Amino acid sequence: MKIESARKVIGIIRVISPEHKEMKEDDLRVWVELSEPYVSEEKFGKFYYQALAYLTAHKMSLNAPVKKTEGEGSSISTSVKDTMNVASFSEGSTSISFNNPSTSSGGSESSADAEYLLTAYGLQFLDICKRCIMPIAVSGMKRG
Repeated sequence: MKIESARKVIGIIRVISPEHKEMKEDDLRVWVELSEPYVSEEKFGKFYYQALAYLTAHKMSLNAPVKKTEGEGSSISTSVKDTMNVASFSEGSTSISFNNPSTSSGGSESSADAEYLLTAYGLQFLDICKRCIMPIAVSGMKRG
């Protein structure tokens, strides 16, 4: 990816993703390069940089460590993805339920898109995908 293109995407990330605003440009560039193969400039057209920025912010959010302190002297470190998957928690008789993104969207999203439902950035990326890419449906047709 050309440096000008990477800087354009990084500029968008700094606007849409305040939690990543302070990251070094070199670190952001690595994340952009990791996300780039998943976004086609030809398919996304004028939304290419925006789609790449949202996908990059989504991937960074899923992998960013979040530190939670539990009591004195002990702590648990998890990722945003882990935190977002827990829907409810109880202590008495221990009960935990988890979000299932593939079903919580009312069935309108495919299981392949379920990961994108875990962050606001992923949802924005899916929205851009729906606007730019025509889905392909295969149905059983009689031959002959």
